[in-house]
Amino acid sequence: MKTTYLVYKQVNGVRQLAAATQEEWDAILKGNRGLPVEKRRCFMKDCFDDGDGLDCMYIEVTASEYREWNISNTVSQRKRKAGALYTHLSLDAGVPDTDVESLHEYVPSDFSLERLTTDRILIDELKAALRKWKPWAEELLELYLSGAKRSCTTELCRKYQLSDRAVQKRKAAFEKFVLDFLKK
Repeated sequence: MKTTYLVYKQVNGVRQLAAATQEEWDAILKGNRGLPVEKRRCFMKDCFDDGDGLDCMYIEVTASEYREWNISNTVSQRKRKAGALYTHLSLDAGVPDTDVESLHEYVPSDFSLERLTTDRILIDELKAALRKWKPWAEELLELYLSGAKRSCTTELCRKYQLSDRAVQKRKAAFEKFVLDFLKK
């Protein structure tokens, strides 16, 4: 593994990136330790495969460039570590030591994009019809869809200052409306 350090140096009166020796690099790192964060010299690391091994390069950058690089580098490292926890398989690949030619044959899938889309459209149309019918009906649909069909009565009694019986009548009318809508 080869490591290269590019730091800003004064060359012929011009400040430019130049290769640093190991001793210069160590001196920069020692100098950085005692400085506050805003006065430290910042470096980004880039590693690449050069055919005969991994080469690393440390490049001096401004603080703002370092912050941008650090954010994207941190995200990519988290993704890489999370990705290492999972095995990725192609559904077109065969299963070794079996007669299965591809995983498409082996893995059942009951997911239907068409069904999901039509269900979403149907719910949207139902919500629009409920909104036109009664102002409280769409809220009742949300409660039913969240599984609160039985427990929503007391909540609706308090919110709309209705009796328990009045809420029961509204729920019955709502259910009849939904059934009639779905029959269409």
